[in-house]
Amino acid sequence: MATDDSDSDTVTEGETNSEPLVSNLGAGPGLRSILATAFALLRGRPSLAIPFAVAGALGATSTVARLESPYPVGLAPFPEGGLVRLSLPFVPRLEPTVEMSPAILTGMKPRFLVSFVGWQVAISAATAVAFAGCLWLADADTDGLTPPLDRVAWLVAYVVVIDSVLFGALFLSNPASAGVGLALVALFTLAPFLVWLFVAPAIIVVGGKRPIAAVIESLDYAVASPGTILAILVGLGYVGYALTGVSRLASSTTVGATLATVLSATVTGTAHAVAVTALYRIRLQ
Repeated sequence: MATDDSDSDTVTEGETNSEPLVSNLGAGPGLRSILATAFALLRGRPSLAIPFAVAGALGATSTVARLESPYPVGLAPFPEGGLVRLSLPFVPRLEPTVEMSPAILTGMKPRFLVSFVGWQVAISAATAVAFAGCLWLADADTDGLTPPLDRVAWLVAYVVVIDSVLFGALFLSNPASAGVGLALVALFTLAPFLVWLFVAPAIIVVGGKRPIAAVIESLDYAVASPGTILAILVGLGYVGYALTGVSRLASSTTVGATLATVLSATVTGTAHAVAVTALYRIRLQ
């Protein structure tokens, strides 16, 4: 009988440990607690801005190169893209001033297409590396200044794949020709997906889990704090766009694009990573 009781206790404990920490809709931390934790992290570690400052410089270089390339891209800094602009970032944008229609792929010659895809993959990879560095520095329980290379590699693969899927979805919907109404429908269709994936980068880099396991775990965070995550994404998207307005202070388009890109990428990239870390840490406490 004692053996049976012990086995029963073991099973019960295993079942308890396998249950998610938060499973009720809206039962997670609110916006105020996440922002308070994020501000505390930023105040205590100003070096958190370094990864995205470096990535922002890379994004600025890429932006200037795009303007001089044969690819049909343009600039749409604030307020040229409209005073109110709704965007939900999957990951921080390293080229926030670049306006690029998904229709750019239509009729593109193979060699230009290969170069364009490689360019996009390189930007996604650079974003992921900066994201990983900032997440690692923001978490108090991590050791060293840089995350393990295998975790960075998994985050790079994850970001490149999801970025490609999102770009493909935009290409198929072609919001530029669909009108504002259909563009908003497409955006809000993707919103639950983006909310779902919000915490996955921290789970990969800090938690050490593979992308599929991280995506599954991230769903629990999304269910617990859906409105909070959506509000953070909307805020990050608009602030990132609004900061590009600094380009109007520059004497030339190139200088303006450079300043706007570095400022926007540094501020919103760091804020995005710290917000993800804050939600991840609050949940684990």
